[in-house]
Amino acid sequence: MVIGIIYKLVLLLVTIKSYILSRKLGLSAQNYLLIYLLTSLFTDVFSFSLYLIYPDSKNGLLYNLYDIFSISFFYIYFSKVLTLGYKIWSSLVTFFAIILILIFTNFFNFNFDKNIGIILLSFYIIHSLLWFYQKLSFFDETPITNDPSFWISTSLLMWSCFFVFRVTPMFYFANEDEKFLQILRDGQNIINIIVYVMFYVALIKFKMNNS
Repeated sequence: MVIGIIYKLVLLLVTIKSYILSRKLGLSAQNYLLIYLLTSLFTDVFSFSLYLIYPDSKNGLLYNLYDIFSISFFYIYFSKVLTLGYKIWSSLVTFFAIILILIFTNFFNFNFDKNIGIILLSFYIIHSLLWFYQKLSFFDETPITNDPSFWISTSLLMWSCFFVFRVTPMFYFANEDEKFLQILRDGQNIINIIVYVMFYVALIKFKMNNS
């Protein structure tokens, strides 16, 4: 619970930072990241509030739709930082992901569909690796850590690698080992904190690159 609240506070601070940056430089200066942060903040705060009011409530539908939004957002995000050849691969991966969701998932169910989570993390991993491959394929004297997309791609890759160990067994442990499931939740929240700290660094890099 405590770690979850800390995570939400970190997300709130990063969202505020993004909003301040958008007021100074515009949404496009940060590749519209504020839209993603606001949606993430709303999703987590609404879900947490609903849990406090109705502990037995189901919020799977909310996260199913959020995951689909995340795929759509980061497709647009990466389309702005990938070159033409890599954009084609990105479009194919995104199209394939959408087809899989439409055919093999029940995204309007009130229970979270773990298949959507697996599709999302696969999408993140592929797009992050596409960006890294593109970055390393072209010589650039500018340090890679000065690129905001380095921090975004690294955070998505890290989140995906951990999430795969949570989403796959989550329903089993919900019935068999609630304590271990809580450990996984706390671990996920710690990863979320690190992810949004990286987003904060990315926002700083966006500001530096647009100064």
